[in-house]
Amino acid sequence: MSEIHKELRHAPEENPENQKIDEISSRILESRFECPICLSCMRDPILTSCGHRFCSKCLHKWLEEKSNSCPVDSTPLKPENGDLFLDRYTKREISQYKTKCPYHQFGCDVELSPIDMDSHINDCEFKKNASRDDKIYCDFKYVGCTEAFEEREDLQRHLEVNHNIHLMMMGKTMEQMIISQSEVNKNARDSKLWDPPPKNNREQLQPEKSQSNVEQLLKDLYERIVVLEQQNREQSIIISNQKTTIMSIQNSLTHFGDESLRNCNGIYIWRIDGFTQKITEMMAESMMLYSDEFYTHKNGYKVCGRMNISKKNIDFLSIVLHLVPSENDDALDWPFIGVISFILVHPEDSDKSIRERTYSVPNLEAFKRPGAERNRRSFGYTEFISLDELPNFTRNDRLIFRIEVKASDRFESSHLNEQENCLG
Repeated sequence: MSEIHKELRHAPEENPENQKIDEISSRILESRFECPICLSCMRDPILTSCGHRFCSKCLHKWLEEKSNSCPVDSTPLKPENGDLFLDRYTKREISQYKTKCPYHQFGCDVELSPIDMDSHINDCEFKKNASRDDKIYCDFKYVGCTEAFEEREDLQRHLEVNHNIHLMMMGKTMEQMIISQSEVNKNARDSKLWDPPPKNNREQLQPEKSQSNVEQLLKDLYERIVVLEQQNREQSIIISNQKTTIMSIQNSLTHFGDESLRNCNGIYIWRIDGFTQKITEMMAESMMLYSDEFYTHKNGYKVCGRMNISKKNIDFLSIVLHLVPSENDDALDWPFIGVISFILVHPEDSDKSIRERTYSVPNLEAFKRPGAERNRRSFGYTEFISLDELPNFTRNDRLIFRIEVKASDRFESSHLNEQENCLG
């Protein structure tokens, strides 16, 4: 075997560092420096007798495992007959290009040619940092997806959600492959003008075999696209069903919350979390804090509580009640007549809770039937408690009020009055 042939046989072993260099250099070098087999920067370039260039390792592996012919135009190649030549000129051209070290993201600032990078990465001091990178990369990495994940479950969710993006990436890659193949075919046709004389009754060219390989690749890609489109459709149906289920649950929760306020029998527990922040906003911005709207009884009056800093005395907290319009108003007696109680609950001793009870005053605007919005007038205590005393009633920054509203039964009240008059 010739000395040149021996040198060609000693190609570098494939390793992760080489792959990193290939990914970087393939984005920088011109397309003419790409190996048609691995589509990466050529290593130890070889020029064939039919005028094509390949990596030494790629071509030898192709000749041993695939076919004894050129991968581009199927021209028979026999190394022992001198069909392969070291392309030192191309190797020198590639060496003039500079690329960043694959570990530059970990701190390495070295820039070398792809040829010199092999020896550098073995001794790169930042290589140990890269070994900690155990991320799982997306299956569509080689068509442009740059996502990486810590857990395989996260990768699976990414694949399920991003069908459309991956389809677009594959379509773009296919378009580039078709354009690239067209250029290769054109170069193959042009190279026939420079083919050397046939040696040892070389077999006839078989360009249809290369074309068949491209057609099979395109067929595989189209089949993959069909599968992805089907998965995308299935995921869309699942998402639509999930949205419907979520809306149903939200409606149920809303209905349940409304029912609990409708059936609370006029007793509402008002838990105010983050009270320190809220009282600060009340003091700074004259903010008013409203409770949920609740009912005095089922099909009864609808009311809500309001809390704010007293306008009469800014050192006190005000607590009042508003009547709120409801679907029951046209069947209720007006003005509202009943008993209203405000209880500020002490967190440790109920005997220390502050309790205030008052009765409605029918001739006041606050108890007349509300219009389209809550009654602008309210009724309650404008100086319920001093702000200095409030810390004694909070626990874990929570303040609790209990509001009790009981509507009077006018029929029973009038019946009792009639009995008293009869006895009198």
